Amino acid sequence: MISKTKRNTVYSTILLVSIISAATLLVASFAGNISPKLITVIQPLTLVYPIIVIINLGLLFYWIAVRSKISWIIIIILLINSNDLLTSFQVTFFNSSKVVKEDIKLLSYNVKNFNERDNNTSDRSSRPGILRFLNDEDPDIICTQEYHSKNTNLYEPLKQFRDTLGMQSYYYESYFNPKHNQLLGLATFSKYEAINKGKLKFEGSRSFGIYTDLVVSNDTLRVFNIHLASIKLTPADLDFVINAESDNGNNIKNKTTDIYFKLREAYLLREMQVKYLIKVLEKTPYKVIMAGDFNDTPSSWVYKNVSKDLTDAFVAKGVGLSPTYAGPLPFLRIDYILVDDGYDVTYYNRHKFENSDHYPISAIIKVL
Repeated sequence: MISKTKRNTVYSTILLVSIISAATLLVASFAGNISPKLITVIQPLTLVYPIIVIINLGLLFYWIAVRSKISWIIIIILLINSNDLLTSFQVTFFNSSKVVKEDIKLLSYNVKNFNERDNNTSDRSSRPGILRFLNDEDPDIICTQEYHSKNTNLYEPLKQFRDTLGMQSYYYESYFNPKHNQLLGLATFSKYEAINKGKLKFEGSRSFGIYTDLVVSNDTLRVFNIHLASIKLTPADLDFVINAESDNGNNIKNKTTDIYFKLREAYLLREMQVKYLIKVLEKTPYKVIMAGDFNDTPSSWVYKNVSKDLTDAFVAKGVGLSPTYAGPLPFLRIDYILVDDGYDVTYYNRHKFENSDHYPISAIIKVL
């Protein structure tokens, strides 16, 4: 039989954990509404938002089971988070992959340089497998991030990629100036005629987005292919995040500080990129579809500001959590397809195709 003292200790511990978890969820809900430039220190909470929610749900079930009024506090905080919950978790009852002639199928994929940039042997390249996957999916528009090729004729691999996929047009921009016969950047491929193109870049930054104006069903559509600033965590950083308890005190302090400053730099740069992107969006004369790797989660300031006047294809037709990052933190959804109000999303899929540190995502979009 459990003693009264032990029961009180367990109760007090669960109560303390509940207070901390509920307070953390409340702060996380505000983090995405506050400019990272104004308050940076709370922004990382948006990265672990799904975990915070799951912990709170577990505690909620406990307090309901013991019939405690504390459950109402957690319920109220979850209700405050309702918008973030809906952009992070979805249940869809009808999600048809059927494509009719007028529909647009768009696929976005961070291909992680086809695993070629750091390897000299072609047998380790993921390019053939990714090409087979893309051919099988047969999208009308493909937005790739971290597209890479190496050839003395710089742009010949892009043309071959386009032709292999049966595309009519492509637009490529390097993150930085090409060097050593290598390309690394953003590439958009399309079955539609391209009549205009441009890149997103401000002084002191790399190219972080491109747009292509396409003629679709006698109308003009502007497709944005976006790759916002990465946190640039190394494998050692990720290993520390996952196994921090195995380090000594001094190393924990040093690594935590180092990772925080990497996070801070990325948050501030993404904020600048998003503000620039929004200005471009406001001047865009056409309907918009935006896709790419935002390197931020649905509860973040970045997502909330970029998606403000657009529909998230996942929110419309997604299922579950659908994380798109295939690395050591497997709960992150950081890749998106956002569409203008002039379009309706009839299908969304996060493909469990493992040939990169991201999963490809696709959507079928109907013109209204």
